Amino acid sequence: MNIYSARSIINTIKQLKAKHDAATITSRDDMIKKFIAFAIEKRLGNYHLQLTPADEPCTLYSSKLGGMPYMPKDFDYPTNSGNKPLRLLCQLNFEKLPPMKPFPEKGILQIYLYDDGKLDMADCQTTSEQDNFRVIYFEDILRRESLLKSAEEMPAFDNTFPFTEKLLIAKSPTPTIICSSYYRFDDTVLEFAKAYKMCPKSAKSTYDIPNDADEPLYNTFTYENFTCTGGSGIFTERDPRKDCPQYRDCDLCLFTLADAEKDGRLNFLMPSANMIKRDFSKVLFDTNL
Repeated sequence: MNIYSARSIINTIKQLKAKHDAATITSRDDMIKKFIAFAIEKRLGNYHLQLTPADEPCTLYSSKLGGMPYMPKDFDYPTNSGNKPLRLLCQLNFEKLPPMKPFPEKGILQIYLYDDGKLDMADCQTTSEQDNFRVIYFEDILRRESLLKSAEEMPAFDNTFPFTEKLLIAKSPTPTIICSSYYRFDDTVLEFAKAYKMCPKSAKSTYDIPNDADEPLYNTFTYENFTCTGGSGIFTERDPRKDCPQYRDCDLCLFTLADAEKDGRLNFLMPSANMIKRDFSKVLFDTNL
């Protein structure tokens, strides 16, 4: 055997060993890191911005939870089919937020809700009919406040709305967020476990993964008091897209809000293809236990 043949064999052995090592889980942290890479490769999840509500001063232009909205004078204030005014849930000023595709890099987006004094985040409901909620997007922002509605031109509300004005402070975009109750999560964990030989190729469900080897994944990707824009949605127990295939094109989370005190969550989901077109006509609103 000449030296070139020997080197060729050694290189082949090194390549095979590297491939074997890559398909081996060495620790809990290694499992999580490899699962994230695996999920990204499978197009599970999107970039997200974590938003932290803070008791800091807000302006009409701020990204915020609740409060008085930015609204041009010539724009009709949103109401439901009963002509009842909706209240601002959140406002996102994309010029002030870190850029994140496929979200716009300019303009103000708002989500409104109807509040009759009985809004309960612990009530489960799912709808795409924008009646008791509304999504509004202003692509061009007016800089002169004299062109905007004043407090006197806004509807008068009582103090029953559970979301008081808070500034939304954004962190840097994170590559992906995967919720353990996302309807594709179980299938992805099973596929991952097979790829990394955590279970037999014949396994039919995550129950076939032995000794709770996948438990770190479910613990890591369970989110509680977490508010964000982007990602694929965070669900406390159920993902409505599992039993409602007609909503599965709503793959992008427009906004998700957790309320630890009420043990509830609001999700607003939409097709990422529509976000690219800045078309907010199809938005799935889901309240989750």
